Amino acid sequence: MIIQKKPDYLIFADTAKKGENIDFPDVSRGWGITIDQTASKPPMEWMNGAFNRIDKNILYLLQQGVPEWSELVTYPENAIIKYNGVLYIAIVENDNAKPASNTSKWQRLQADYFNALPAQKITNGNGPIYEVGEQVDFKKRPTFNNSSLISSAEYAGVFAKNGYAKMPSGLILQWGEGQYQAEAGINGCIQSFYTEFPNACLSIVTGDGFAGVNSTAAYPISRAQYGCWCRDPWGNYANTGFFYIAIGF
Repeated sequence: MIIQKKPDYLIFADTAKKGENIDFPDVSRGWGITIDQTASKPPMEWMNGAFNRIDKNILYLLQQGVPEWSELVTYPENAIIKYNGVLYIAIVENDNAKPASNTSKWQRLQADYFNALPAQKITNGNGPIYEVGEQVDFKKRPTFNNSSLISSAEYAGVFAKNGYAKMPSGLILQWGEGQYQAEAGINGCIQSFYTEFPNACLSIVTGDGFAGVNSTAAYPISRAQYGCWCRDPWGNYANTGFFYIAIGF
């Protein structure tokens, strides 16, 4: 069959003059109504009304793409309709069964039913997967197995002497250098993390940054700061630098 050209979307008798376009008096009866009323001769006004009705129905389908569900229609198995902006496919033949509430008769269409761009559906073993071959700006974060997908950029970090790394689990590791001043004594020094944790710091460990003979200790105060102490081998508070590793989320 030859592929048809794109329609011009014009409506028959859409600009007819007043009185030239009259709704067909009995659509169900059809032209038979002319036997009773017009001696089997359909008037121009009825002709305009009939063809106008046909063009409007066709344009409605062109605009919708998929027809809207109607309680007046009997739908065969595998029919596809739109209801409240959502696509459904008929599981069995049915009529007057609202798609959203009759799950034994209608099934909501999911992505598996389509090979829609920009994702291309391919088969991997027994199940379909989708490959995206270009940059896509999703309006809503996609999900997989009812969990939000996380991009590789969200695992990124700064990898240097002072830096951090975000793990796939959501935990954040960070590390850096600090300096303890002996005059802080038992109160300890308050230091700032390289980067503030979004929610909380769970733990922090420290190590001597020089000869490795000094003892160091630290504890988290907030998402952004921690307290620290350093002592020399004889137990005295000592000026020294140290390294820290902290974990949080």
